[in-house]
Amino acid sequence: MSNHGAIQDKRIEILEAAALIFAGRGYAAARMDDIAEAAGVAKGTLYLYFQSKQELFVSLLESRSEEYVQTVTAWLADCKTVTECIHVLVTLRGQFFVKNQRLAESVSHSVPGFPKDLQIRVWNIRRGLEKPTIKLMQRILSEDYPVEPALVAAVVNGAIDYSVGSYLLDDRRVNLEKVARDLEFVLGPGLQEK
Repeated sequence: MSNHGAIQDKRIEILEAAALIFAGRGYAAARMDDIAEAAGVAKGTLYLYFQSKQELFVSLLESRSEEYVQTVTAWLADCKTVTECIHVLVTLRGQFFVKNQRLAESVSHSVPGFPKDLQIRVWNIRRGLEKPTIKLMQRILSEDYPVEPALVAAVVNGAIDYSVGSYLLDDRRVNLEKVARDLEFVLGPGLQEK
């Protein structure tokens, strides 16, 4: 294995350990000592890969969002109808939301105190999460559709996030199939396909 490969592997191990600690404790309570122990490295090694806990956290968010974008882009490429697309989006975005719930909570509480460059990275993550849905809307909506695809994507994604979040906040089991049916009923008639 090349030196670059070993470095990348160690970085991934650290990110996986950080995910466990951040998800279990939230950003504020997570300590670099705990992350180092979970990763099986010295605390100083963490700082060879990440300048701060904040930078490690943002890098983890970037990694998770890249995985989501790649997965959802591949699945949406095969969608043929609005109904199918809504079901795919609800399933994948809902799973992403549930899997990363604690990280998402930490973002809203912690990021305002981050340096500007890291806040910009988080904003770019959020924008990146919208791109697959925007591309989908550009593909499936008619050219004369009266609303910009980016706004339609924001409404669809917002509805998914709100619906899944409501289940979680009410301590109810998330039923993604029901969320998909509900959103299809509410949004489907207004989304005219090409």
